[in-house]
Amino acid sequence: MKITKIIDQAEEYLNTEHRKRKSKIKCLKYVLKKLRKREKKLESRLAAGKGNEEKISNELAIIHAQRKKGIELIQQLDEEPEVKVSRKKAPKGEADISSADREK
Repeated sequence: MKITKIIDQAEEYLNTEHRKRKSKIKCLKYVLKKLRKREKKLESRLAAGKGNEEKISNELAIIHAQRKKGIELIQQLDEEPEVKVSRKKAPKGEADISSADREK
């Protein structure tokens, strides 16, 4: 593995904002999946005519609105730019001081 790739992996691991954003997205996806299952269950109950239709339709509207907000939030978190530390490459003559020490 090249040194630049190793450094990039280390930066990604150490970047706390990136990790926090990833964990938020993971949690939101989990909640959205549960909401989707609940919504499907209520839709089937409404179609079967079980329970109070008004109450079920109100709950469906709330769940749908919350899922929509969650999806928008995930899209926002995905679009946030990642902050990367820029590395400047040294000129060829000054690239590796340790290699000059090894030659001695």
